[in-house]
Amino acid sequence: VVMSEVDLNEKVKVQGKASGRFARGAYLERSELMRAMLMSSDNLAAETLAHAHPGGYDKFIEDINWHLGLNGFKETKIVDPTGLLAGNVSSVEELKEFLFMLRNIDIIKFYSSEKSYFIKYLPPKSKKTITIQLRNTNPQIFNYDSIVLTKTGFTNAAGRCLAMLVEKNGVLYAMVTLGNKNVKQRSGVINDMFNVYVNHD
Repeated sequence: VVMSEVDLNEKVKVQGKASGRFARGAYLERSELMRAMLMSSDNLAAETLAHAHPGGYDKFIEDINWHLGLNGFKETKIVDPTGLLAGNVSSVEELKEFLFMLRNIDIIKFYSSEKSYFIKYLPPKSKKTITIQLRNTNPQIFNYDSIVLTKTGFTNAAGRCLAMLVEKNGVLYAMVTLGNKNVKQRSGVINDMFNVYVNHD
């Protein structure tokens, strides 16, 4: 979305088959959809952004994989924007490298590391706006103030996953954990990483 240089303030139609917080047919700004996608893992927001991409949904997937190849990602492939399909694959090493790439995109850092946010929007065929509260799907964001970029993920095959970029004393640390059975186990792994690599001083 960022690389395509589209207008992030433009309102686009919510559409897709995935689950999400917004009513299909409603119009929201791309920036609000990005916020919902990055901060609270809204899959319908991600799918909507793909449909609103210049050239459409298929071009969105094509452009993502072109960018991945251009930047040397050989173990990462994207087949849909939600990340739910089994064809979406990556590795710890490449997710780490991807985090360091994203550190240069301020809007992604900002939205992904917000704790909570309220969005007001008008559902289709309604005269009354409703308010949706978004909360970050990474509980660690409420425990540590050094997280600069974060994204959770879950499928039955992949388990509970988390990728984060953390800054301490001017040093950036990438933290990636995949295949956890539940959020508690995932949080435990992250806490161990903090204690070993970040809070050791």
